Amino acid sequence: MAIIKSLAASKTLTNQLKYLQQEGKTRDDLKDGINCNIENIEREFNTIKLLYGKTEGKQYYHFTQAFSPEDNITPERANELGKEWIQNNIKDYQVYIVTHIDKNHIHNHFVINSVNMENGKKLQISPKKLFEMKIDSNKICEREGFKKIDVTKKADIRKTMAELGMEQRGITTWKDELRQCIDFAKERTTNLEELKENLESNFKIITRETKNSISFRHPEQGKAVRGKKLGNKYTKEEINNEFIIEQNRGIKGERETRTDRRPGDTKNVDWSAISSDIESERNRIPEQFSDGITGEIQQQVRGVKARTYRAIGLNKNTGKRIKDEQRNVARVNKSRTGEIQSETKQSIKTVNPNIHAKDWELER
Repeated sequence: MAIIKSLAASKTLTNQLKYLQQEGKTRDDLKDGINCNIENIEREFNTIKLLYGKTEGKQYYHFTQAFSPEDNITPERANELGKEWIQNNIKDYQVYIVTHIDKNHIHNHFVINSVNMENGKKLQISPKKLFEMKIDSNKICEREGFKKIDVTKKADIRKTMAELGMEQRGITTWKDELRQCIDFAKERTTNLEELKENLESNFKIITRETKNSISFRHPEQGKAVRGKKLGNKYTKEEINNEFIIEQNRGIKGERETRTDRRPGDTKNVDWSAISSDIESERNRIPEQFSDGITGEIQQQVRGVKARTYRAIGLNKNTGKRIKDEQRNVARVNKSRTGEIQSETKQSIKTVNPNIHAKDWELER
């Protein structure tokens, strides 16, 4: 497979060429020019700009095409495929191509003059155009028997070449530390504001958000990075989507607890509804009985409810253990639920014989 990236042309053309031609990164036979002589790249680029009076603005474009080590591609073949790919997609522009071999993944660099040598038009690479270029690279890789990349799927985690290189040396990058902290905080919060508070209180990570984006500042490095640079799952939109999904699951679970209980299934008893029903009926009982047996039963019900919630709450994020704990709580409270049920019915009958037992019956 080959990963295509469009890089920022932030360096001057002179410095960019110096970097690409550094000793040890490439060889003379892995440098080539399309519509230009590699010995005079900068001068020939500037000549076209002067010819058409386009010396301002963006000076060049910079792309990379990185092949996977699993492809077992030779530097020479990578260079040939790079030239084929760029010529398929960029017409009538001067291009300098150089293949780097200093990493375990062989990769091509392309420096493209921003001015067309035939008509003087400035090169425009829109997101749609870049997408089409990636598809064309996929076709070439498929023809060569390489693995294709799903260019329609955004990466959940995005890592730069530098990050991957550090990981291979066993070094945890500061960006990966941020990812781990964000993952930890997301599991323990229910919305974006809680997430921001959790990150700051637990990890001293400062979170900034705008209308459409979010960024995270590493406390020790003093560096901030936008969520989209960490990966799709760390964008503001995706984080909010995750919270919405979890909230919907919680609502669904509550509905199932209230309406989908099976006979004999006491672990899904809706204790809040029971307590509310008892409180409602208590208001119908004469005041002199309010602190009597009915009040004791209420306390017993609330005690079972509290113990259940504590048992579940302590383990809500521990996977399998929550299920085991719920089973244990259900077994312990099953008999007690029956006792409370019996006591409740008997007490209400004593206080007010007109109240039907079915109004107080718990589903077991």
